[in-house]
Amino acid sequence: MANADEQKIYEIGYHLVPYLSTRNASQSDAGGPATAEGTVEDLIKNRILASGGEVTSELAPVMTRLAYIVTKVINNKHTKFSDAYFGALRCKLTPAEAVKLDKELAKDDLVVRYLVISLPAGSENIVAPKKTFAPRREDKPFEIERVMPEKEEEKPALTVEELDKEIDKLVEEPV
Repeated sequence: MANADEQKIYEIGYHLVPYLSTRNASQSDAGGPATAEGTVEDLIKNRILASGGEVTSELAPVMTRLAYIVTKVINNKHTKFSDAYFGALRCKLTPAEAVKLDKELAKDDLVVRYLVISLPAGSENIVAPKKTFAPRREDKPFEIERVMPEKEEEKPALTVEELDKEIDKLVEEPV
């Protein structure tokens, strides 16, 4: 077990693949698809606890649309994701265990993207966002304002001779 004096506070933010089941643990059967919560439990929480760490707070994974398409190589194929489960948790770990967890998350195919950061002492709890995410621009009704150009004043029609003079002025080479 790690010494509590050596442990630092870390926050782990993650995006999980979107094809995990939305069923919770009480509804899932033993052979059923993995859930986002179960994946976090297996991938992150159990590894933290096994290394002598402690999970201090957590933001449950929620399906969200990504700001841009993220590509990850899974089974030697480039897979593109536009949606993912986003969640975060804070924990106490030794720096060596944090590096080890970072390397394990990098290898896992269920994690699209993640970030492990060190936090100052006293920041054990995650503060939940006060407002929900705004809908994306294409989800909002969008209307284009049509403005008619101002009408130019009408000029009298040119005669053939006047038109020829105008053309000659344009074609004339500078000396």
